[in-house]
Amino acid sequence: MVNKGIILGILVGGFLGIGVAAAEEFPSLYRGIRPLGMGGAFITLSDDENAMFYNPAGLNDVSGFGGVDLLNPVVEFSENSNSLYQDLSDLDTDSEAAVAEFLSGMVGEHQHVRLAVLPNFYMHNFAIGALGQATVDMEIRNRANPEVPTRVLLDAGVLASGALGFFDGMLQIGVTGKYVQREGVDTVYDAADIAGTDFDPLDESVKKSDFALDIGTKINFKNSLKPSVALVVQNITDLDFEELGIIPQQVNIGASINPDFWILKTTFAIELDDLTKQVEADDDLYKRLHLGAEFRFPMILAVRAGVNGGYLTAGASVDFWILSISAATYAEELGAISGQRSDRRYVAQLSLGF
Repeated sequence: MVNKGIILGILVGGFLGIGVAAAEEFPSLYRGIRPLGMGGAFITLSDDENAMFYNPAGLNDVSGFGGVDLLNPVVEFSENSNSLYQDLSDLDTDSEAAVAEFLSGMVGEHQHVRLAVLPNFYMHNFAIGALGQATVDMEIRNRANPEVPTRVLLDAGVLASGALGFFDGMLQIGVTGKYVQREGVDTVYDAADIAGTDFDPLDESVKKSDFALDIGTKINFKNSLKPSVALVVQNITDLDFEELGIIPQQVNIGASINPDFWILKTTFAIELDDLTKQVEADDDLYKRLHLGAEFRFPMILAVRAGVNGGYLTAGASVDFWILSISAATYAEELGAISGQRSDRRYVAQLSLGF
């Protein structure tokens, strides 16, 4: 007899990764809710803890003490995963036939779940953080004899970033060093595997680790629109986890304007990722293009919108000093070109800190 919780374990992993099974999702280590709401166009902003993953040069824009997050759990799931969880509660997991029928009804639906924490500290020109993340991606194929390509990845890592500003902050340069240990499986299960008495999705897991650097630059121009341009080289020498996936070195460029409208501070940004096309499956320009906007109201509220790979994104956050709540929705392109096959996702975060 296999426990429903073990099958659910395929969906929610352990604790700590990023990956895709049988899909063409753009590889990355961690994506914050604020950038996701802005369509991923963030390298010209990067003035918070997300700078460690997007552009460390942006830490030069932080004035004095930035903030500390002691506990900040992230929960992310796709539309399909929510319905799968509901159907799972009625599944007879003792029966291989019942499991096969259950899987057949889900053929073609991509399932995605991510859980993460990122305790961190950031200030002017410096940030440090510890990443714990679990990502599960699976997709059911072959209605007659269902198979489940599954990737369960558990990442644990440490990151440190530093930045310097020159010419009164007009030119900014930053570096991030990151060490990540990844454990997980990337395999294909069938109904007999899942209905087996000793089924454990992590039974054949492997563990790999790697170190990489990001180097970022940013130029701020002094006029009423406050334009910025940025260039970042991420994952220098690659984050290579062998059979558990590779996050290749890539060059990202971006530009933004940041005008103020009375009490409202705004950012309008555009970004193109993987300029040199190191991710082989991502030749399509629109899949690598990001557009975003952020509207920051006084005190506690910010709202965001954007376009990620041709799909609309949206987000918002409310900050009550030691408690902040953020949420976003975005769609990830799973096909080789933009508009081919999307996976709509929802993500929320509760942060305790100061």
